[in-house]
Amino acid sequence: MCENLLELSGVSLVRGRTRILDNVSLNIRGGEFAGVLGPNGAGKTTLLNVIAGLESCEGEVRLFGVPACKSNGMKSRLRVGYIPQLFEIDPSFPITAYEVVLSGCYGKLGLFRRAGAGEKRRARELMELVRVSHVADRPVGHLSGGERQKVSLARALIQEPDLLLLDEPTASLDIAVQKDVLDLVCNIRERMGLTLVLVTHDFSVLPRDMSRTILMREGRVVFDGDTGSALESETLSGLFDYPVETFERNGRRFISYD
Repeated sequence: MCENLLELSGVSLVRGRTRILDNVSLNIRGGEFAGVLGPNGAGKTTLLNVIAGLESCEGEVRLFGVPACKSNGMKSRLRVGYIPQLFEIDPSFPITAYEVVLSGCYGKLGLFRRAGAGEKRRARELMELVRVSHVADRPVGHLSGGERQKVSLARALIQEPDLLLLDEPTASLDIAVQKDVLDLVCNIRERMGLTLVLVTHDFSVLPRDMSRTILMREGRVVFDGDTGSALESETLSGLFDYPVETFERNGRRFISYD
């Protein structure tokens, strides 16, 4: 798989007097694992929302070769899975982890069709795959942050996406849980042949398979290339307008600043 699954051309978004995205153009090819990095307020989450169809914009968005704004755009968007940032859920909210995963299939089934035996079996299989089958019957509001992220991953996978979007998937998680979640994402990508776009502002925890990095600042793409070059001191110093040093230890790159 090597064709462009996603194409953005001149994408801009203005909210009030603030330009959130400013003439963003980029392509994501099939099989890529691309990271969108940058400081808070750079427009990273808004970019994912535009791709997922949650926000309108100027410019053109094409998914799988089809303009996303056309009447058949909805069919293309069903091939896109989206895992949003972790947020708090009322522990008394009466929905179980299994029900959350199963709800991911309703986009393809339609609102007035019930999940059948095949969908229910697949939900259980995916919960086993992401290692949360043991919490299937627990209220989702009672789960740990890492468990909820894995449930969200299973929910996205049940719709059988070709392109998976992840927004700050390790935010608010402990270090060990961050690694567990990212390792799981990498393993599933390899197993299912997914194309991934991951948004984060944390340069210290990056997936091992993320070979391409897109750096954003003030709504603009300021770098698009291989991850090694993106994490060089000179590149990051320019991104943050602040002297930044990077170093490697045990095969991982770390960032230091005064």
